[in-house]
Amino acid sequence: MGRMKGIFRFAALLAITAGVVWGVWYAEFGAPPDIRTAVSPTGGGDMAEPIDIPVLMYHSINSRESRTGDYVITPKAFRKDLEWLRDAGYQTVVVQDLLNYVEEGVPLPEKPVMITFDDGYYNNYLNAFPILKEMGMKAVISIIVSETDKYSELQEDRENYSHLTWEQIREMMDSGLIEFQNHSYGLHKNGKQAARKGIGKKPGESTEAYQQAIREDVEKGQARFVEMTGYAPIAFTYPFGAVSEDSYPVLEELGFRATLDAQGKLFRLTDDPACLRRIPRYNRPWGKTAQQIIEKATKKK
Repeated sequence: MGRMKGIFRFAALLAITAGVVWGVWYAEFGAPPDIRTAVSPTGGGDMAEPIDIPVLMYHSINSRESRTGDYVITPKAFRKDLEWLRDAGYQTVVVQDLLNYVEEGVPLPEKPVMITFDDGYYNNYLNAFPILKEMGMKAVISIIVSETDKYSELQEDRENYSHLTWEQIREMMDSGLIEFQNHSYGLHKNGKQAARKGIGKKPGESTEAYQQAIREDVEKGQARFVEMTGYAPIAFTYPFGAVSEDSYPVLEELGFRATLDAQGKLFRLTDDPACLRRIPRYNRPWGKTAQQIIEKATKKK
């Protein structure tokens, strides 16, 4: 019994000593840092400086200049964009590189840039992919999965309107240069005939009904990716930039660790995983070069 009392007295003494030390520390230095937030991705112990990354959004790359517009440019214009990026010292990254930085502290290039394509047109394979291979640059392509299913059956390779097939996607993935992401299975729709704009929420729609509708579509797209490539996309790209906050828990539940949006501003990368939600991008239309877009954006900093 006496021994037990001695143990209790010793434990009490330790507690009192710890309290005194805490009080002295707090009075002198304030609250000690929270190690969960004080360690940077680089492992230096201080919060890492934010990195501003230009993210370019392309759609169609068509050889006919008569087809150009807000979402269509020529292969020649695309090549000039890449040549300027290379000469300006930019190096391409993909979503996985951003995740590796945030989650594991893997360093990024000194001047990172991300090249993205939406919708998954066949002309990305025909006209953009050879240029990317030639220059050793990486890109992210977000496909409308139902369109890839459709054109994989049709085997109709038309520069103006066809979409990528699963065979073409596997070839591009095997190059190590192209990362594919989910742009919905069949909800890339807009206009009067569409039930909703992309995966946006309909007026008056309940949260439960909305989440169930988008879950079924996006999950179907993920399942097809895994079935046809063995790969599950890690990012979801919002069609038309139509975003509802009620989509966040559904996309996280389905395993997406990043989402791509289209706000038209520099993406600020930090060591907080929340920064990977709604990564902003600049649309690259005909008549405005990547150089003009990026130089204007970086001058505003």
